[in-house]
Amino acid sequence: MRVKAVGELPKRLGAVRTASGETAASLAIKNFLLAIESDDSLFCISQSLPGPASEESSSGRVCWGDMVIEFRQAEYGSNRSLHFLLIEKLIELLKEAGSADTLLATLCLTSGSIPVSQSRSEEKPVQKQFAVGIRLAAEGESAERAVLRWGLGLAHLQQALLFTSRHLRMHLAQVKG
Repeated sequence: MRVKAVGELPKRLGAVRTASGETAASLAIKNFLLAIESDDSLFCISQSLPGPASEESSSGRVCWGDMVIEFRQAEYGSNRSLHFLLIEKLIELLKEAGSADTLLATLCLTSGSIPVSQSRSEEKPVQKQFAVGIRLAAEGESAERAVLRWGLGLAHLQQALLFTSRHLRMHLAQVKG
C-alpha cells in the first residue's frame, strides 16, 4: 500500500457519489468498527464512518473514505509524541500491506481544543487534543472492484491499528515502569 503523511487531508474535488457495492463495504466497516472498539484497541473512531465515496479516475474508479482515530483514554489525547509514534508505526505497517498499485492511505495529525475545567474566570483554560485523520483510497477497473479493494484496505488498516495498539501499550508500560 502506498502511504503518505500530510499536514492536512486534501479536499475532494469533482463529482463524488456513494460507491456501489454497499454490502461489501458495510461488512468491511462493521468488522473494522467492532475491532477498533474492542478491548484489544487503544483507539476509537471520533466520527461516524460512512460507506466509501466513488469518483471517476483515469484508470477506472476510485473509492475513498475518511476517518478520524483518537485514543480512547482522554489522558493520551494531548500527547503529541504518542500520536507521532502512532503515525510512524502505521506508516511502517501499511507500507507492507496490500497492493501499492491500487491502495493509498493518507495520514495526518489533526488537533482541536477542549476546555480543561469549568473555571469561573473569563478565559477558560484549554487543552489541545490530537487525533489522526486517515483517508483510505482504492482504485479499480470498475466501481465494484474499487469497493472490494477498499474493503480489503480497511482490513489491512484494522490489523495495523490493532498491532500498533499492542506496540503502544508496551511503549506506555516501559515509560511508566
